[in-house]
Amino acid sequence: MSRINDLVKTCRSLAERGWNDLFRHHGLNLRAKDLEDELDRKLDIDRRQTGFADFCLSGDKGVTPGDPARSFLYHALASPDVHPDLRGRRNAARSYPTLEELDEIENYIYSRKPLKLAASTDLIVGVFAYEYRPAASGAHGYHADLVFSRTGVARVGTAKPAWYGPWRNFRPDPLRRSGISMCPARYGAFFVKSDDSTYNTPVMGRWDEQDDSTRTFYVPTHKLFPGPDCIEGADLELVFREYHRNEKLMKLHTTGQLETVEGFDVKSYPFIRDSLNGGDIVTLVPCGASVLVAPRPHPTLVRTTTQWNSVTEESELVRFTVPAQNRGNRYSTSLLMAAGDSARLMPEYVNIRHQVKKGRAGKFPITDLKKAKRKKFVSLLKKGGYEAAHFIDDTCDGCVTVTLRGLARPLQSLPAYSLVAAPHFFPLADQLQITNWVRRSLINYQEQFAQGSPWPLCEGRRPANIELPRPDDLMDRAFGRDEDTVTAIVSQQPRSRQYNAPDRSKCFSSHLTDAASNEFEPGWDISLGGDDEGNYLAAYGLGSPFPEDAKLCAALNSFWPAAAPDASRTFAVAEGPTAMPLLDDELGYHSDHPRVRARKAKTSFGWDGEQGPFFERHGRWLHVNAADIGRSDYVSNALKRRIDIRKTSHVSAEELIRRMDALRRCIEVLPPKKDWVSNTKLWLVSAEKIRNWESEAPRGDKSLSGSGYVYVFAKFNPASIETTDVTRLRYQVQKKFECQISEEFVVFRANEGPWRLVRQPSLELRHDDSILMGKKPNRRR
Repeated sequence: MSRINDLVKTCRSLAERGWNDLFRHHGLNLRAKDLEDELDRKLDIDRRQTGFADFCLSGDKGVTPGDPARSFLYHALASPDVHPDLRGRRNAARSYPTLEELDEIENYIYSRKPLKLAASTDLIVGVFAYEYRPAASGAHGYHADLVFSRTGVARVGTAKPAWYGPWRNFRPDPLRRSGISMCPARYGAFFVKSDDSTYNTPVMGRWDEQDDSTRTFYVPTHKLFPGPDCIEGADLELVFREYHRNEKLMKLHTTGQLETVEGFDVKSYPFIRDSLNGGDIVTLVPCGASVLVAPRPHPTLVRTTTQWNSVTEESELVRFTVPAQNRGNRYSTSLLMAAGDSARLMPEYVNIRHQVKKGRAGKFPITDLKKAKRKKFVSLLKKGGYEAAHFIDDTCDGCVTVTLRGLARPLQSLPAYSLVAAPHFFPLADQLQITNWVRRSLINYQEQFAQGSPWPLCEGRRPANIELPRPDDLMDRAFGRDEDTVTAIVSQQPRSRQYNAPDRSKCFSSHLTDAASNEFEPGWDISLGGDDEGNYLAAYGLGSPFPEDAKLCAALNSFWPAAAPDASRTFAVAEGPTAMPLLDDELGYHSDHPRVRARKAKTSFGWDGEQGPFFERHGRWLHVNAADIGRSDYVSNALKRRIDIRKTSHVSAEELIRRMDALRRCIEVLPPKKDWVSNTKLWLVSAEKIRNWESEAPRGDKSLSGSGYVYVFAKFNPASIETTDVTRLRYQVQKKFECQISEEFVVFRANEGPWRLVRQPSLELRHDDSILMGKKPNRRR
């Protein structure tokens, strides 16, 4: 009786918080005296109301035992598309159900249909990250449903987690709060089945047609929760455990042979930080019958650390000796560590721009070389030999297990793979949504993305890190080499097929793998480790610390659209022109920017702590003033708390796609005629959004209407000119092109010449694939 009594309290609380009218519209009374009977009654559900068109058509009751997707109560409260009328309420976001309340409702639904072990054979227990999704963001697309993955993606931050009711998830940019909120990943325990008829399993994203038919996909069938009403004849208890590890610094010194300061032990904390040695990485937070893997927030995304030095017998700043430059160990001004074939056996990039010198009383002052004089800066980084600070971050990988107590016999148990990744700068957009656009619109994705690719982690078919031990048995490995579907997202079969959702359109954040990037060179959320027997996912191949790699991913054509913002136009990066335009205010305004000088904008820093490019007159010529990528230091910016997720967190995938479509059309109409986005020599210097062309002045042509963009490009001399600010450079403009874009037209002019109006060119453009396929990513060289 306690479970229904708890549910009665929750439903009455929700009624008081503004949900009663919404449920009464469909015939369900949250305040009913006999709530259990009320939830069993057939309802007259109005699927015309917003958020209910994708409620399963075979669901007609408040609760359908054992099936949340056919339970009206759960759909209304768990779907991010459903919103009650909360006008006039203070703190309306707090009127939504909490995650604990959603967990309680899930447990009640499954408790109405307890599992009968006697009738079940070959049962397997699995830990899964999971979410309730609208049909358009689900695996089968017919109705809203739970989706599951054996991999969850938590995100680091500088502030405590912020549950946001309207999204039914956590957000990294909470309202009325500063900093970046860390975002936990939620895991639950389920009985699962492995489907031998693989093609019958709904899987998120594109099938691997060659091998998926031979792979095993595990699909949850019944949620596990404590108490006597989960499994008939058993009073169940669940014990979750976690193990996570960050070993980037150790790998640099052991595998990478980076010179170690005498007296440091590179096989101890903090060179290796894990759940056993006080690594202070994550905590496991109970949430009803589920758990949250929650990264521990720190004041800054990166920080220095100390270790006891056995030679000096003092606690010293952890640091390393920078090697002299050779032909293969630098990329820009980052230390580049050698790769091993396709696997990344250590961090690819290391920050070397923070020099350490020993001071008085055992102090180790750090000099940020970002603003050092040019001659000293170039000479010091080339010669090496100095000591540089190691920085730690809290990205890592690990696993989560569950132990069941109260059963007569132990059952096979599958752990979940847990990633703790960088903050998500586009929480309202995800990799798969961009991927779907690429597959619809592009003949070859390299027409848009010169360096990276848009593929999401949910389509990856790599085993999880086989080096990880199980937290419930440290002598046993958590994952095997044959477990290559751990990052897939699956769901149960649709329970009705009369409705098919429109194209994917996401309006909520996610901790699943369709909102994360797949592995490549080395990646953003995860990298690729390996040994003589094969490759597997591993987090230690990411940069040390992660902002060092983030800078180069973002600067090179947005390696991971919807994960890595595109900073190509912040710097003059010829080998990776802008693919996914960020607007001027998202990149930041320099104090000399024309809009700042005209008092139309204020000096600001962009999402990455840098400031964007701008046109300026210098002497007789027009130039572009831009940040120097060699001086740019995202580690410095993170230490100063200038990394600002709010610059981009509001941008949806639809908006990113509109910007990319506008860019493609501009490149098509501007000279030369045979280039495309990924190989153009035109530099997108300015990008602004137009809300309504009819109210904007001046317009190049009266035909422009509705919303659109102003993109201004420069054909420029790539030879840079120094400025008085050592962190910025000038580039002489050879020709300037201004484009005004609407839904139907592009109006453009060269320099200050006459405007030309052209109808939007078709995007069904076919370029020479032999040229595209002949290009090789040149990120590391």
